[in-house]
Amino acid sequence: MGRLTIWFLLGLTLIAVSNNVGFANAEVGPSESECRPYIEKAINELKTDGVTSKDGSGELQSDQPSRDDDDDDDGGLDEKETVEITDVDSTEDAKSSNDIDGDGIPDDEDDDIDGDGIPNEEDDDIDGDGIPNDKDDDIDGDGIPNEEDDDIDGDGIPNEEDDDIDGDGIPNDKDDDIDGDGIPNDEDDDIDGDGIPNEDDDDIDGDGIPNEQDKDLDGDGILNQEDNDLDGDGLPNEKDEDLDGDGTVNHEDEDIDGDGTLNHEDSDLDGDGLPNEKDEDLDGDGKANHEDEDIDGDGTLNHEDSDIDGDGVHNDEDHDVDGDGLTNSEEPQSSDIDGDGVPNHLDDDIDGDNKKNDKDEDMDGDGILNEHDNDMDGDGIPNEHEDSGEDEEEEVKKRSKREVDAAPIVEVETPASPAEEFPVEEEPAEEEAVEAEAEPEVEAEAEAEPAVSAEEEEVKDDSEPAAEEEKSAEKEAEEDKSVEEAAEEPVEETKAAEESEEQVAEHVEAAASAEDEPEAQDEAQAEETAVAAEDEVEEDTKPEDELLWEGEIPQNRRSRQHITELLQLDDEFNAREKATDNVAEIILRDIKKIYENAVKPLETLYKYRDLSNRHFSDPEIFSKPLILFMGPWSGGKSSILNYLTDNEYTPNSLRTGAEPSPAYFNILMWGNETEVLDGTQLAADYTFSGLQKFGQGLEERLRGLKMKSKLLEKVNIVEIPGILEVRKQVSRVFPFNDACQWFIDRADIIFLVYDPAKLDVGPETEAILDQLKGREYQTRIILNKADTVKPEELLRVQGALIWNISPLMSSAQPPLMYTTSLWTHPYQDGAPARLLLAQERAFLRDLRTAIDKRIEHKIASARRFAVRVRNHAKMVDCYLNTYYNHKTLFGNKKRISDDIIDHPQHYHIYEGLSTLTNISRYDLPDPEVYRDFFRLNPLYEFKKLTETCTYFRGCPITKLDLAIAYELPELAGKYKKMSDAALATIEAQAQKAESEDGAANAGQAEPKKTR
Repeated sequence: MGRLTIWFLLGLTLIAVSNNVGFANAEVGPSESECRPYIEKAINELKTDGVTSKDGSGELQSDQPSRDDDDDDDGGLDEKETVEITDVDSTEDAKSSNDIDGDGIPDDEDDDIDGDGIPNEEDDDIDGDGIPNDKDDDIDGDGIPNEEDDDIDGDGIPNEEDDDIDGDGIPNDKDDDIDGDGIPNDEDDDIDGDGIPNEDDDDIDGDGIPNEQDKDLDGDGILNQEDNDLDGDGLPNEKDEDLDGDGTVNHEDEDIDGDGTLNHEDSDLDGDGLPNEKDEDLDGDGKANHEDEDIDGDGTLNHEDSDIDGDGVHNDEDHDVDGDGLTNSEEPQSSDIDGDGVPNHLDDDIDGDNKKNDKDEDMDGDGILNEHDNDMDGDGIPNEHEDSGEDEEEEVKKRSKREVDAAPIVEVETPASPAEEFPVEEEPAEEEAVEAEAEPEVEAEAEAEPAVSAEEEEVKDDSEPAAEEEKSAEKEAEEDKSVEEAAEEPVEETKAAEESEEQVAEHVEAAASAEDEPEAQDEAQAEETAVAAEDEVEEDTKPEDELLWEGEIPQNRRSRQHITELLQLDDEFNAREKATDNVAEIILRDIKKIYENAVKPLETLYKYRDLSNRHFSDPEIFSKPLILFMGPWSGGKSSILNYLTDNEYTPNSLRTGAEPSPAYFNILMWGNETEVLDGTQLAADYTFSGLQKFGQGLEERLRGLKMKSKLLEKVNIVEIPGILEVRKQVSRVFPFNDACQWFIDRADIIFLVYDPAKLDVGPETEAILDQLKGREYQTRIILNKADTVKPEELLRVQGALIWNISPLMSSAQPPLMYTTSLWTHPYQDGAPARLLLAQERAFLRDLRTAIDKRIEHKIASARRFAVRVRNHAKMVDCYLNTYYNHKTLFGNKKRISDDIIDHPQHYHIYEGLSTLTNISRYDLPDPEVYRDFFRLNPLYEFKKLTETCTYFRGCPITKLDLAIAYELPELAGKYKKMSDAALATIEAQAQKAESEDGAANAGQAEPKKTR
């Protein structure tokens, strides 16, 4: 019976298939999908019947062949039946292993999952279930809903690693519907189709990168900093209340842009690629900062916000309240310091620190207390020039009070009856009548003010209101009477006026005489004192006084806080510097040891000091870093020195001004007390003792200033006199260029300071620039006073300066240039303040780098000196070998040596030395230098290098070569390793101390909890 059923079902299937084929062209009849269930049912039933039937019926069991023999009636294996059953099994196994089309290729490796001949990436129905992909809850037909499927398109690549999550052939970063659910990304609450709403999803675009580390948050192919819709929700950033799409509104979000950095630590708050100090819309809400009532987007209005710019620094401690990159004191042009939209002159809290102006110790929030602030309200107008009307009124009151004090007070002392007071009041009344008709005189004006003041005091002192009313009534009656008399009797009025005028004049004269007597005495005494002071100044004027500054302190000075920070002059860096200083001391001793063992023997033997002024000894090894400033006159060198050392507008400031300063070498050093030194004292100093060889003329032009400055604890600063370019060169009483070379050789960094109005280069400047050859890497150019140049002309001035200087330095690459204005004066209106401040900060960082690399500079200087000594020794040896090759037994040795010295080119000395020793010709002094040297030290008195070698000590030239090639360079690596180890030790100690403090605090807190 079972076999008949099976055959019956198969017959029905064949009929259905044949009918389907017959009606295919007519588009009538059942489709393949309609017949598929019947076919599968028949095959499954056939399989089940053949496998599961285990009763004694031979008919049923004959359908399932055994392994050993065939139980079928024909005694053999039915090949057709076996094939059909095997095909059914393989189909079911393929489906169970995710092979929808049964082609033997797993779906995750199959380019055409449903076997319809259309590649998956072009197929609108990947799994062939008749449901389009964008409406299919299971795109790849693996039985797992898309939102739970780790591989939505079934290509074997997990979603987080798949560049095309929905398998539509469009990369995710260009796909408007990443998860293929038919909802565009900007409208989709779950962009990556992982079942987690975007606001709760740690990886919105499903690329495997967490949101806070993802540079393309919404996976649209546009970097966050360039994306107008950061979270891909279809709302532009400036209109989006949840910028990063994390479900937390911006004003409650501690990380607005979702980059993993908290707002108060984030240098780009809204993630638009612009640093906060350059961003005109700090929180990215579409409102410019100066119009935004909540600049940092934290939900607290500016006038209520204790941290307006959201940088984590409280307003009253923040030197840049609005976060625009300019300190509060550097933006006097700002009419709204706290950016709350209320102009400063109408704002009762100018700096936005939640303290009313009248109770705020720092009204404008510039870090300077009101009592010390030259511009209390930060409007750019010095306090002394504000409220001129009130000042004038106050001055009038003071003047009136002085005149009242000087005038006779007899009439005021005894207030009598009103009848007795009339004569006193009659004079000013008559005087007013005269002034109404006649031209007022100085005496009458001087009398009117004290009379009125006396009357006011009299009324003030009278305690009876009735007397005041009676007095005013009598005064009015008297005035009416005088008017009537003036109308009826003009002649008498004129006479009375003349009499009153004479009385007034007498009264004023008497008062003036009483007032002028002490004033005249005071003026005479003041004149005598001034004359005596001038005489004393003329008598006591010293050369040192020409070094110092005299003048008035300007108002509204710029802050210097950034100098302390960038030069690391705070106390927190002292521990680190002490650790590196100990290491530096060890390295410097090693340098001295190498110098004495390898360099000094040949330096002494071949008398190198007679050839060059470039010496190397203990002062050069152990001295502080030297910062050198040089350039034309009135370029601002002295102003820069005063600015860096915080010595502006003090009694000991270096003299500054438009006129040329005295031609002194100004040397600034550290000292416990401020002291001005002359040249003799400086030459006796350990560091500058080498200047004695330039003679007394130079010592008279040396000026030193010792002061207690944090910067001078680390460096010495030298200013070379300004260069005056004149047509006729003026002879100096000392070798100016040699003295400059002495400082250049010892400088760690060199600054050429120029004024935009003085870019010309003359012979003296050319000579100085020629001396800088070989030191280009240590030379910088400062275009000072750049705020005096219009921004559109500044680039032209820079180009002209580089064009003038670079060719004279013989350098293919121009030196670094800093365009700024180095003093505390505020920048002029219209100047590019951000550019100038950025350039100033770069200059300060460069200066700090030179301080940090002082040991590397010492090593480089030692190696340079060793190379010069070696070259000199080999040059002398070359001369000697030439001399001995041409010397005969009976020849005149002096004549032969002089001929070689005068004509080295005939003997090919320089060419031979360069060829044999690999020494560059440009590293050797000119023949004229050796001509002078050998005239002082005869050639034949020296030894050849081979003669200086001994059996026990070896050859000095070999030691020198080893020092140049190995020993000195190795010191740089040794210093780096030792300094790193010292700093690591310091940091470990600091961490240990912090942990101990934390444990101690925790131990103290525990008993409190137990109580």
